[in-house]
Amino acid sequence: MHRVIKVSMFVIFVILISAIVSPLKADRNDPHCYLQATTVDAKVVVWEQDRQGNKGPLLWQGIVRQGKRQRINTRTGGIRVSSSTYVGTNDALSGDTSRWCEEGSTVGVP
Repeated sequence: MHRVIKVSMFVIFVILISAIVSPLKADRNDPHCYLQATTVDAKVVVWEQDRQGNKGPLLWQGIVRQGKRQRINTRTGGIRVSSSTYVGTNDALSGDTSRWCEEGSTVGVP
């Protein structure tokens, strides 16, 4: 009987520890960052980066206003970003760059 109580206490202890640690792990496994336009408005397109470093699925496109931030969620943590300061035109985007997107970091655009 004494052994059953010890095993039960151990199981309860493990359950409590896992309940505390699970939310911490979830935050770490939620790769996201923020695009921020610091000096001017920027037209931006963001793709998921595949394992070879190429453009994968489109994640977001739009305009990031000066001083504002746009949250980007990724599955892999790698993104490819193209941008332009010519917001009102159909000019080509530039700067097709690879960036790391994790733990709420800030990626400056353009």
